[in-house]
Amino acid sequence: MSARVDFPVQLLGAMLYGMAVLVSAAPGTDKSAQTSGVTQSGNYAVRMFPESGPPRVAEIQNWVLHVEAIDGSLFIPRQLVLSGGMPGHGHGLPTEPRISRYLGNGDYLVEGVKFNMPGTWQLIVGVTGPQGPEQAVLEVVIASLGATPVAEADDWSAAELQLMKSLSLDSLAAANRDASNRFSGVTAAADLGELLFNDKGLSGSAAVACATCHKSSRAFADDKQFSKGTAATQRNAPGLLGVSYHKWFYWDGRRDSLWAQAITPIETPGEMDNQRVDVVRYVLQQDRYSKVLKTIGAATIDPSDRKRFPPGAGPFAPAGGSQLWWSMQPADRDAVNKAFSDIGKILAAYMERLQHAPSRFDRFVDQLESGDQEAANAVLSVDERQGLKLFLDVRRSLCLRCHNGPLFTNFGFHNIATGISSDGQLDFGRMLGLQAAMVDEFNCQGQYSDARKVDCKEMRFVAEEHSAQGAFKVPGLRDVAMTAPYMHDGRYTSLSDVVEFYTQQSDPEVAPSEIAAVNLTPEELGQLVAFLGTLTGKR
Repeated sequence: MSARVDFPVQLLGAMLYGMAVLVSAAPGTDKSAQTSGVTQSGNYAVRMFPESGPPRVAEIQNWVLHVEAIDGSLFIPRQLVLSGGMPGHGHGLPTEPRISRYLGNGDYLVEGVKFNMPGTWQLIVGVTGPQGPEQAVLEVVIASLGATPVAEADDWSAAELQLMKSLSLDSLAAANRDASNRFSGVTAAADLGELLFNDKGLSGSAAVACATCHKSSRAFADDKQFSKGTAATQRNAPGLLGVSYHKWFYWDGRRDSLWAQAITPIETPGEMDNQRVDVVRYVLQQDRYSKVLKTIGAATIDPSDRKRFPPGAGPFAPAGGSQLWWSMQPADRDAVNKAFSDIGKILAAYMERLQHAPSRFDRFVDQLESGDQEAANAVLSVDERQGLKLFLDVRRSLCLRCHNGPLFTNFGFHNIATGISSDGQLDFGRMLGLQAAMVDEFNCQGQYSDARKVDCKEMRFVAEEHSAQGAFKVPGLRDVAMTAPYMHDGRYTSLSDVVEFYTQQSDPEVAPSEIAAVNLTPEELGQLVAFLGTLTGKR
């Protein structure tokens, strides 16, 4: 892991948390969130500041790193390395930031900096200059996503009101168009995607649709512990509301785009269990689909040519079908892949529409902002309001560490000791999911993506998380009362079970966890559950 544009950079060695090095971008300056420090021997002064705006939760940003001698003179370091982490939470940075190039005047561009939860972080800068190798530890305090100053109300502190505002749907900006999907935001594609989402013909048995496990009545989640397609799986299908804001998909993040996720179950045994050529042929032969596909410019093949495109052929098909796939001409396999990926992109265009509706919590915040405490109290009960206070108190409940922002998730992956099932089975979670995403032929950087390489920030700066083994994606809490059972394996049937789980300390020798047990009374746990019920929106 070493490279450099304008000066030599090499890894200094095993730095704390093990996150390091290099890339490029356009410079900018915003020193309002500057953090600075001096190396341990006092020979070098270091400071960093974000390129634009303050640091924000779950957003990849560019930063500027400034290095100078303690007397203010400038020099070109022989080695310069950036690492970091969150000591109080036991993990490193969720991305691998890269120092790209010299900007002049002692400034260096850093690309790919991301903080996935509020709190105190450390950025560790290793400098090798005239006085030898040293390191400086810079502290960065990340505020809650979207927090803005608000006037203080009767029963709520200004800090609590700021947090509530940051959690409100009013603070949620429109989702960005998916650069890897040329059909993202295209109405005709989304309309077709809705038909495909509900079409059981995409499955090998013609009995399973996407909607089979993602039920609209359950916030597009599943009500079974282990979702079942053509057979039982080993995980619970998560909800899809708000999925257009996510960067990684599946509980283990094995896909880096919504469209790559959409086509994966189609070929997965036990889910839709179909073969690639058969799926493409089925979609292209449907009159209700073919005209729209042509209109929007989707890739096609000649479905009638069974010699070039043999039935049952697919890279993951049983032995005979796999042999058929690899016996096809490379150009024909490529044509099928383009048509298959476009089916996923069309499905994703529809799923982007699936959004959370405002809930009682949002109406409560609206009333508080208007200054009408009495009207606000009519929206939430006493127990619900008390549960909200507990949720906002990160020292007591720890909820906001991971469940922050308008969707109540930091979109990250964390190990909370659920990687081992009740019968002792181990699920490696993010550790294997990340590897799967990196080798997926349909990932953002692959040939079937519509993105430029520079658009694929999550994949470009992907990092091996400190506790990736047994780590799973943090689910959003909006509409959570509708999405039971809970956790990646559906092990808990109620929200009461879930909050009770967080009061238990796991055995670090058996199942290490990033979080400590919370100490709440049974009454307080009930109040937390009551608050979670206020996050259900009316659609």
